Amino acid sequence: MKEQNYPQAGERLFHSTLENGLTVYYLPKADYNRTYGLFTTNFGSLDTRFIAPGSKKMSHFQEGIAHFLEHKLFEKKEGDVMYKFGALGAQTNAFTSFSRTSYLFSTCENSFECTELLLDFVQDPYFTKENVEKEQGIIQQEIQMYQDDSDWQLFAGLLSHMYPDTPLAQDIAGTPESINAITAEDLYQNYEIFYHPSNMTLFLTGPFDVSKMDDFVRNNQAQKHYTKKEPIERMALEQMKVKSGATKTLDVAMPKLALGLRGDDRLATDSRTLMRYKLSLSLFLDLIIGRTSKRYETLYNAHEIDDTFGFSFDLDKRFHFFSITGDTKNPKKLSETLQEAIKSYKIDSDFNAAHLELLKRDMLGEYFSALNSLEYIANQFSTERYDEINFFDLPEILSELTLEIISKHVDSFIAEMKVVEYTILSQSSEMN
Repeated sequence: MKEQNYPQAGERLFHSTLENGLTVYYLPKADYNRTYGLFTTNFGSLDTRFIAPGSKKMSHFQEGIAHFLEHKLFEKKEGDVMYKFGALGAQTNAFTSFSRTSYLFSTCENSFECTELLLDFVQDPYFTKENVEKEQGIIQQEIQMYQDDSDWQLFAGLLSHMYPDTPLAQDIAGTPESINAITAEDLYQNYEIFYHPSNMTLFLTGPFDVSKMDDFVRNNQAQKHYTKKEPIERMALEQMKVKSGATKTLDVAMPKLALGLRGDDRLATDSRTLMRYKLSLSLFLDLIIGRTSKRYETLYNAHEIDDTFGFSFDLDKRFHFFSITGDTKNPKKLSETLQEAIKSYKIDSDFNAAHLELLKRDMLGEYFSALNSLEYIANQFSTERYDEINFFDLPEILSELTLEIISKHVDSFIAEMKVVEYTILSQSSEMN
């Protein structure tokens, strides 16, 4: 077991790789009374096309199968696993994203028993024709629940036009049609490929003894037999031609704008450079259109934007993009203003060293405040991990950033980016 110290974050992280390939991280928190566990597989909604280990043939499965698998793993022959966690005084849940599926528990007692239950239920699938058909109806209802959510429709519409004809254009949960086509056999096939320990990570944080917990996890895994598997060859995300200028009419009080900037520049393979790139791009929009910028104040005071205005930068090894969204009375004008601000950022008065230092301090303040949350730490660690660089390296890498470094990364992004506008119009504005 290896130990890694992060002085700036004030954390000690222990790391083990078991014989079956499972990667385990332990973050001791002696002053806490709660334990949080996160068991993650590198399998998400993007992974519908792949070449399985030992095969030369491309496999293609239905959209939403990763999310479907997440739902079904909780159900066993003897009942729902959630009741077992409840009997141990714990809470449990799961979630699926574009590139991963995670199962979790949170408890103030029985941390070893909860860890065992987490490992055992995820590593013991039980799918039948009957329980799959039952789940199809449940997931279809879930899909229908957010179809009337205009903000979800806005983001989904942006993705579908920024990455057309790719899995990113599809709902993580799939469609009623794709869900109906999934079988128990499909679930078992995907499970065998993506739920091998070598494709998974366990993260545990809390007041437990690290050596005892490591022995416990090792003993649990030693009782299960796994054959060694070669890496999965995943389908690359094709950069299809973007579709811009689309609109949709819904019953909303004010039009909604989504402006997407798709990154088509080549991402670094070096993990430290990759995190530096992500932090640089994340700070970039804060500098020129964030709440501390003059442009934000001007747009807000002119009622061109309101408190719904926001933006984010999403990065995965297979995609990266900005999304800027908000309610506005004049979507076209706002889009033009934002695009001009981005392209001419070097002459923007807010793109200066003093402003950057302010934002870096704010980011660090939020970071250290969030370290009080075990759930936040576990989820961010799972997301912000690039080989040997991870979430706990953020303070050090952030301190290295200068305007020159940020500008270099931004220029690379802007030179290749594709711009997409997607607008939801109110029925009243459509009539006008």
